[in-house]
Amino acid sequence: MIRVLLVEDDPMVAELNRIYLGRVAGFETVASVRSAPEALDLLQSQNVDLLLLDIFMPGQSGLDLMSELRRLEVDVDVIFVTAARDTATIDRALKLGAVDYLIKPFEFERLEQALERYRQTHHMIRGGQVLDQAELDRRLAPKPPEERKPEGLPKGLDRNTLDKLLQAISAWPEDSPWFTSEEIGQQVGISRVSVRKYFEFLCSLKVLRMEPGYGTGGRPVHRFLLQRAYLFGAQRNL
Repeated sequence: MIRVLLVEDDPMVAELNRIYLGRVAGFETVASVRSAPEALDLLQSQNVDLLLLDIFMPGQSGLDLMSELRRLEVDVDVIFVTAARDTATIDRALKLGAVDYLIKPFEFERLEQALERYRQTHHMIRGGQVLDQAELDRRLAPKPPEERKPEGLPKGLDRNTLDKLLQAISAWPEDSPWFTSEEIGQQVGISRVSVRKYFEFLCSLKVLRMEPGYGTGGRPVHRFLLQRAYLFGAQRNL
């Protein structure tokens, strides 16, 4: 079993990554932490094979963490899962030895592809086999990506609905900035369940920040906060 540590400061994104990871055989989530110092502390006490690592985190960034891990010669591999898409950041991540780089938002199939490829390489390296060049080339050569039509939004999300939600969120009173999916749904005229699908997508872009909570009767009622610093970049890239 390949042991994975999730390093992601947004709890909803971390939960989505944990759910995705649980759908791929041969991987288990050791823990989920929200900062580089927490990750370093855990790596000193537990055996971890792979990090799913964000770059944008408070304090020390994911790139800084990876540099520190290399300096300390910590034996762990890294797949970046981040909204950072500029070439300088990607170049540095790859030069530090990242085994893959996923740009948010991504579909489950892309993460599954990255994990499957990592598992094959992990087992090959850990297996102590003696390989010839032809076998090594066969195992290391990446499979060509499947042809897909370009999409700005994940399957099942509608551009017009997203725009309406963003308008409602942007106009939410700043003197009481937290809101729920039910409150926004009532304002826009769509169900709370549908709103949550869009909110999960916006959380993956860090446009929204989620705070877990519970209402009457113990029903989960999560609150959300618009992070305007991420809004413009998300709208430009969608």
